[in-house]
Amino acid sequence: MSAAPLPAPPPALAFAMEAQQGAFVQCVTGLQRTLRTTPLGWALVAWLCGDRIAPVALLTWLGLAFTGWVACLLVLARLRRVGPDVQRHNGWLLAVAVTDGAWWGAVMPLLSGDDMALNALLAAVLCGAMAVNAPVYVPRIRAFHAMCAAMWLVALCSLPGHLAPGMADIVMGLGLFMGLLCFVMRDIARRVVEGLRLQLANAALTAQLSEALAAASQQAATDGLTGLPNRRSLDQLLNAQLAMAQREARPFSVLMLDLDHFKAVNDTHGHAMGDAVLRGFAQRIQAQLRRSDVCARYGGEEFCVVLPGTADALALDAGERLRRAVAGAPLAPNVPVTVSVGVATWRAGDDAAALLARADDALYTAKRTGRDRVVAA
Repeated sequence: MSAAPLPAPPPALAFAMEAQQGAFVQCVTGLQRTLRTTPLGWALVAWLCGDRIAPVALLTWLGLAFTGWVACLLVLARLRRVGPDVQRHNGWLLAVAVTDGAWWGAVMPLLSGDDMALNALLAAVLCGAMAVNAPVYVPRIRAFHAMCAAMWLVALCSLPGHLAPGMADIVMGLGLFMGLLCFVMRDIARRVVEGLRLQLANAALTAQLSEALAAASQQAATDGLTGLPNRRSLDQLLNAQLAMAQREARPFSVLMLDLDHFKAVNDTHGHAMGDAVLRGFAQRIQAQLRRSDVCARYGGEEFCVVLPGTADALALDAGERLRRAVAGAPLAPNVPVTVSVGVATWRAGDDAAALLARADDALYTAKRTGRDRVVAA
């Protein structure tokens, strides 16, 4: 028996989870970019040490740092390749942070000694390394804590008794700097993650508002029963066609269509069947039109078709084609219906009202002279 699907988390929790995921991705990306500049820090350490320490000690540290650096870059590259996921890859990020801190911390036990000036400079380098990495780890502050802890613990190995007495003060000062930096970074990290959560929530709200506005606009321009454009949309379309016709002298025509004896359909079969007939009529008409043609519900059982770029003869042909399509088969089971059509083509000086009035007059002529026919204005 299959397990029931888990319920979706509440919106606030979902945004928090997305914010954590986004912060994780930012940290992985930023850390990969920052690690590529790490060799500059190695060069600084090598320059500071110069002839002050044995070359073997410097080479040992550089070899250790290089090995850890390559391993970290390989892990981060793999995470980027498969897609960083906070649930599955958080342990890998912590491992990278620990390795990053450990090789820097190894500066103290491997390179420090009796030269207190050099020891202080090396401690300053570690402070600089933490400061440079701090912004990268802000989105995942626990990884920063892991890096600092690894650096501190490895640096503590430089406190055997054979080293200079002042070394303890340097390491303790380094630890104090780490503690202060972690304390300051904690609040910054919280604000960064909260900012990501708010951005996600605002983006979701904006998308919802856009969808609601689009739906409202669609509803305002569409007839709810048939799905066709409504009278408001028709008026806008006619105004656009009139402007084009006046500017380019390009003809267009309108067809006024009225279902014959539609009241009898409602009286005999009920309004539900009447609605089905109207929906079937809209689908039948739409199937006969070109992409550029538009059929709108004018009101009740009356519809208007706009035929761009169509003059008298072609408009009459189109009207006849629509009449035959409607009469050819019932629009609803056992409810045969016919349609009367009035045709009018735009003439110079026509406005929308005049054009529709001429098509309407032609329609009523068709109805007075027997219905189920096409009449031109």
